[in-house]
Amino acid sequence: LAPTRTHSHPTTARTTRNPAPIAMPSLSAALAVAAATAGIGNDQWSEDSPMVSPFNSATECGECDQHLSTDTTRRKASLSTVILASVGLASATMALATILGTREGSHRSYLHHHRASQPEMMGAEEHRDSVRRSFVCITGQLERLELDNKIGSVLGPLRAAGYEPDAALVLDDSSLRVTNAVGPKGVDFAYAPAYGSFANAVDTLRDLDFRVVTDSPYIQSADPIINERYVQTLQQKAGMSNEQHRERSKNNVRMMESWQQCYAEMMSDIERSMTYDVIVRVREDAGFLEALDIEFLTRELGKAPRTVISNGCRTSHGMNDKAAIVSRDAARSYFLSPLQYYYTKPVSDNVVSSESFIYYTYLEEKLSLLQPPEIRSVVKLVTDENGNTKLFPGEKKTLIHMCRVRVDHDDTPSNCTMMWDAENRDLQGVIPICWAHSVKDPDCSTCK
Repeated sequence: LAPTRTHSHPTTARTTRNPAPIAMPSLSAALAVAAATAGIGNDQWSEDSPMVSPFNSATECGECDQHLSTDTTRRKASLSTVILASVGLASATMALATILGTREGSHRSYLHHHRASQPEMMGAEEHRDSVRRSFVCITGQLERLELDNKIGSVLGPLRAAGYEPDAALVLDDSSLRVTNAVGPKGVDFAYAPAYGSFANAVDTLRDLDFRVVTDSPYIQSADPIINERYVQTLQQKAGMSNEQHRERSKNNVRMMESWQQCYAEMMSDIERSMTYDVIVRVREDAGFLEALDIEFLTRELGKAPRTVISNGCRTSHGMNDKAAIVSRDAARSYFLSPLQYYYTKPVSDNVVSSESFIYYTYLEEKLSLLQPPEIRSVVKLVTDENGNTKLFPGEKKTLIHMCRVRVDHDDTPSNCTMMWDAENRDLQGVIPICWAHSVKDPDCSTCK
């Protein structure tokens, strides 16, 4: 019998800590600072410059210089500072080389396999201890945060498989921002915040003996610079106004900035980072229909260097951006390159969405991109007014249409919770199936 589900979101009972938010850098502005470090200023954009400007004329970004100046002053640090602090001078040089370099990629259907000349981050055995670890970064906004499913389908299975996870919560706790103003039923679905504060979310994980490396909320950029060429590519999607496309582009920048912050948190302890054999990045409102098969994933990660595994469906002409499983040697490119390419590389004509943008960025980075048919269970989640984790309205229809997966009942709470054994301080009662479902196309040949 399944253990009785207990929901322990401490919104009122637990004494809350509210640490003062630490202002993080606006990474969109800080890229200019990183460029300046390499000797390339805003006044040096030209056809002869080794850095390619994403803007075709001064009219496309007429206020960029002013924005860069004020935004850089407003924040406490720059991207170059983050890189220098987290990976050292040598890695900073490598990161800048990534910004300035030009790489080519190609497309293959299942395995996009590109062997790198050398790994990005050498995890020398002498720097590793006997404990295998993993790193899980949850990005997005606190108001939409769901943790029960992530504990049962990601963190718990990693611990059970011997990859003890460190967690980073890169979450903004300000007003909710959404890309799509209208939900599947005609109105935006009302999120019921599960956590009264950022500290409550941190405590929820620490009470289960998970190591959380973040103590303060992440501050998203209020008004990030947007690439007008990128906005034009998004306009290929019908049904949205130009203003909605521009706001969507800003949210995409915020998403990519948060990924860079994941890498900064991961590299805050360089020696410990060398022990991360599995790296997971998941959006705050995303989860899984079933617990991750860690044995399968580690086997897939070991097939090629610099590997990224993502959902086998719902790719939007690219790769699903709700979650990814990443090998350690691919982490720097995975977390840093999307924002770098957004500002420093021409946008591919094939880009029609954020999913296709990151897909072609990773091809340029020569990452091995896996979209196996066994992994098609990434779903959008919502917490109801009773604190239960449920599928977002419309997910059942989307899953059968795009992933050929039929969910039996989409109105029931997630079932893959794990019970906390207080005496032994351990998670017990693993239930691998979060929502009962069946696969209609084993090879995912008709998936979208």
